[in-house]
Amino acid sequence: MIDQAPDRPWAPERSRQALRGRVLVRVAPGEAPERVPHRADVAAGLAVAPLSFDGGHLDRAVKRFSPALRVVRAFAPAARIGNPGAREHRWSDLEHETGLARMFRIDVDPEADLVALIDHVGGLSVIESVSPVYLAVTPFRISVERYGAPRPVPKDPWYAHRMIHAAEALAMEPGDSALILAVVDSGIDLHHPELEGALRPGFDTVDLPDDQVPRTMRLVGDFSRPDKSPQDEVGHGTACAGIIAAKGERLPKGIGGAVRVMPARALAGAQMVGRETKTAMGSLMDIDLAVKMAVDLGARVLNLSFGTPESSLRERDPRPHKEIVDYARRRGCILVAASGNSGSTARYYPACLDGVIAVGAVGPDQHPTDFTTRGDHVDLCAPGESIPSTAVGGYQLNTGTSFASPLVAGVAALVAARSARYSEPIGGEEVRELLKRTARPFPRGADAAGCGAGILDARAAVEALERDLSAGDGEGHAARPAPVREPSPAARSP
Repeated sequence: MIDQAPDRPWAPERSRQALRGRVLVRVAPGEAPERVPHRADVAAGLAVAPLSFDGGHLDRAVKRFSPALRVVRAFAPAARIGNPGAREHRWSDLEHETGLARMFRIDVDPEADLVALIDHVGGLSVIESVSPVYLAVTPFRISVERYGAPRPVPKDPWYAHRMIHAAEALAMEPGDSALILAVVDSGIDLHHPELEGALRPGFDTVDLPDDQVPRTMRLVGDFSRPDKSPQDEVGHGTACAGIIAAKGERLPKGIGGAVRVMPARALAGAQMVGRETKTAMGSLMDIDLAVKMAVDLGARVLNLSFGTPESSLRERDPRPHKEIVDYARRRGCILVAASGNSGSTARYYPACLDGVIAVGAVGPDQHPTDFTTRGDHVDLCAPGESIPSTAVGGYQLNTGTSFASPLVAGVAALVAARSARYSEPIGGEEVRELLKRTARPFPRGADAAGCGAGILDARAAVEALERDLSAGDGEGHAARPAPVREPSPAARSP
């Protein structure tokens, strides 16, 4: 999640949160030129980006502030999957309705006044929305500077799985290897032994120009070319994946059971000036493209452990991720997002969007942590302090709502798997309500205002769903899977 919301993310001299020289526009229906290629095709050398948009009002408006421009599509149609470089854009009705077929990235002079350009372009009748290409930054752990001395390691390193009754839930429902859970993040360590056999093929949508990143940040590693290798260089996505899908060798078995994880790398490695530790950074456009690709490739559940604060947006800016969340919801996906690490009632996108299950964090004492973001949009909490999981090349403890979210996403996958055993579909809203009504109450005296319905209880969720499904099965129960024994993790911390 983002450390704090800067006051002017569109001004490079004031902030590190937007790319210089890039603008995202959505045009009105009927105004999208068909000849503009998708940006991945341009990056791969399969197409050439045109140097004008429409040859009319939009071009003239942009050229008032930049001597030249270049245009690419922000998204590719689902029908194009497997057909890169296709000249014909076969957009579905849903892609048109959500506006994804009408979204374009316009590259301009990096020194152009983006505020003035956006204000001017936004006044055109052909434009539905226009904004900078904002950046999301995901700290790997809660900063010591903000919350004092490092937190003590819990006496029980597996407390999180015990708190949510993970082993009991997995004994009832071991998960579905045909179900795909996408981790949209910094990638995953593709060679980690704990994740062997748990990963689906993934992809990398990161496309960041090094010379246009805000000057207080430096990109490291792979950041400039989308590809098919979602190798993690930071560890954030790897930690989320381990919580969901670890084999159970040096960790408890992942809460998603047999679910297969799709690595969707949308965040690159970066370093803040003056800091030694790496963080993960990506543009909102790269993130949205990763979500769409994951959905189009069959992901049913998506974990979204990143966020953009509402307070960092201008009044006229479109709400981040709104279109892509709408698209995923209407494709039947279950979306789970970290609420944020602000320690306040700040609203972060995508967690605060309708249809997203927003997750806060509790500590070993079951009380909400001091860093968890609160608010009316938060649905429930899960353990998010000192959570052991996989790291790039090893293991480590992780703290933040980023690591509470994959616990909920994994349980959502178990619920979807259980429902499928009865040949009954279950939607995101039904999963949300199930997890909320089966959540464990916070302890008496806990300050839980704005922390949702309670604490995630995987066993209670699976049991409640079983009762619901059995009650509706008039011809007998579905065959129950064989029980799965609780893993016995070695008594050693990762």
